[in-house]
Amino acid sequence: MNELIKQIEYNNGKFPEAQLKEIINHREKYIPELIEILKNAKENYEEILEKHNYFAHIYATFLLAQFREKQSFMRIIDLVSMPKEIPDDIFGDFLTEDLHKILASVCGSDMDPIKRLVEDSNVNEYVRCAAIKSFIVLLGEGVISQGEVLDFYKSLFEGKLEREFSQVWNELIYDSCEVGPSELYEYIKKAYKDELVDVECISLEEVDGAIKIHDKEKFPKLKDEGYSFVMDTIEELGCWRCFIKESSDSKSVFMQGINKMKKNNKNKGKKKQVKATKKKQRNK
Repeated sequence: MNELIKQIEYNNGKFPEAQLKEIINHREKYIPELIEILKNAKENYEEILEKHNYFAHIYATFLLAQFREKQSFMRIIDLVSMPKEIPDDIFGDFLTEDLHKILASVCGSDMDPIKRLVEDSNVNEYVRCAAIKSFIVLLGEGVISQGEVLDFYKSLFEGKLEREFSQVWNELIYDSCEVGPSELYEYIKKAYKDELVDVECISLEEVDGAIKIHDKEKFPKLKDEGYSFVMDTIEELGCWRCFIKESSDSKSVFMQGINKMKKNNKNKGKKKQVKATKKKQRNK
């Protein structure tokens, strides 16, 4: 492993801005090693979970997304497709806060692997949510059209998503409000009637409100609302509160933080709580 990569392999509480800048400035040199980090994370995830301060897979994922490195796409897909709890154990809040931007950044225009994530009931539900949301990023970035997103979302409503109460349905309703709730309204109403959605996460009244304000002029604003590619790894990660000047804890603050949103929150499926977590974790 390159010496510079070794310097960012673990989180010691200090943000490695200089090292990340060097990697960014010489990206072609480091891309193969960053991809190898993802491969290693998939093959040796049990070892990674035992290394409480291990952070290389986080840096690698963000950097490759910033580089729009398509070679990393299937590596990331393979990593987040691991059985149920494993992606959550490896990435934690990353799944809910950043994965949608990562997937959109590296997929190019190949959306089929992302669609398969959404449609596979064996995939972690928050990975599936991120996959659904990645279509809004691609819309905001102008990669795909409103019609393409609507067609895919309609296919989910029409049977490609199992009709069982889950956070995945909450996400589909929420993102439908971003892309065109009036076009999907009959599907949305049926989902509420069939009790597939957590009304505390998003109510039908909130959907009605979204219809009133929604129009095509909203799409250029999606990027300003966070539906955008990863542009700057340093800006994205530098404000994470795991990076502090000193820490006497044997277990990293990062790992403490990412374990906050675990099974209890999953059972509740509160989208609003997830948003609040983002604000707290990303405090500067």
